[in-house]
Amino acid sequence: MSKKVLVALSGGIDSAVSALLLKEKGYDVSGVNMRLWGGYDENTDVCANSCCSPQDSKDAAEIAALLNVPFYTFRLENEFSNQVVKNFIEAYQSGKTPNPCVQCNNHLKFGLLMKKTSSMGFDYFATGHYASIKKLKNGRYALFPPADEKKDQTYFLYGMSQEHLKKTIFPLAEYQKSEVRKIAEKNNIPIAKKSDSQEICFVPNNDYREFLRKEGVKFQKGNIINEQGEIMGTHDGKENFTVGQRKGLNIAVGHPLYVKTIHENGDIVVVKDRNDLFVKEFFIKNTIFQGFRFEDIPKEGLDILIQVRYNSRPVAAVILPLTELTLKVSALENAGAVTPGQSAVVYHTHEKYVLAGGEISLTA
Repeated sequence: MSKKVLVALSGGIDSAVSALLLKEKGYDVSGVNMRLWGGYDENTDVCANSCCSPQDSKDAAEIAALLNVPFYTFRLENEFSNQVVKNFIEAYQSGKTPNPCVQCNNHLKFGLLMKKTSSMGFDYFATGHYASIKKLKNGRYALFPPADEKKDQTYFLYGMSQEHLKKTIFPLAEYQKSEVRKIAEKNNIPIAKKSDSQEICFVPNNDYREFLRKEGVKFQKGNIINEQGEIMGTHDGKENFTVGQRKGLNIAVGHPLYVKTIHENGDIVVVKDRNDLFVKEFFIKNTIFQGFRFEDIPKEGLDILIQVRYNSRPVAAVILPLTELTLKVSALENAGAVTPGQSAVVYHTHEKYVLAGGEISLTA
């Protein structure tokens, strides 16, 4: 009897090809689409303002029909609003820069959707992410880079538990993106030339500031100060800024200024050199362990690679165990702007698989 697998169909090329490849391998495939954001037109049953656009939802249904597989739709608007959007808003209000894709993966895609996978009798869950899952010698499962390292999405998936990893398939692990497009074209998948989404899914026009205003956030004004505490100017709201930002400060000093720290009271600390953004020590909060356990970290510390934003280069660092949810990071190389609220992912120094990950904090 064929193993049953539920494939998350986003309406994009990667998930469509993933479903196709699994079907070709003999799996009993079904597709599912999550509707997460905005209202619905009850007459047409099409989402009017979704995180996945109405067209994406239609595309997902058409792909399932083309592949002749059962198709489900889960409406998770409330869960998405409470777990992802609320966190997004509160993070900016507290001077952090959120990572909604990680929150969505942790709480919805590999949270609620995985639970539904088991309850509906499916053996596996699959997505179109570019990542590879392997079992280590210590018996634990971990994420490894995919064949197409330019598309590596392990950074966003550090929150997957051991149970998630055991029951998840990433069909694109061994494929290049160019190969995926060719497979789609060869099999007459109509979205073969569809471009990848790069924006925050629920923020129109990628304008998060306007989104916050429409959600009723009152921007907190404050001072712009240098590291010596001297006031250089004022601003209209700390929510307008992220760590590392250069533009939008509106201060004429004859050279660029970079945001280094955003205080909860509204003050913004700036530096004049990008290298001054280097933070030698920071912390990982709410740590989720993957390739190893908290007790596997030597008390004197462990050499690792740390990545502090998507598409940045992992750099050498040492981690020290503080509590089961908190790690101290001592950077050995300049990781660039270390941004509270963003994710820090810990990789094995040589084999580059995921050891752990969590939220960046500048305080323990």
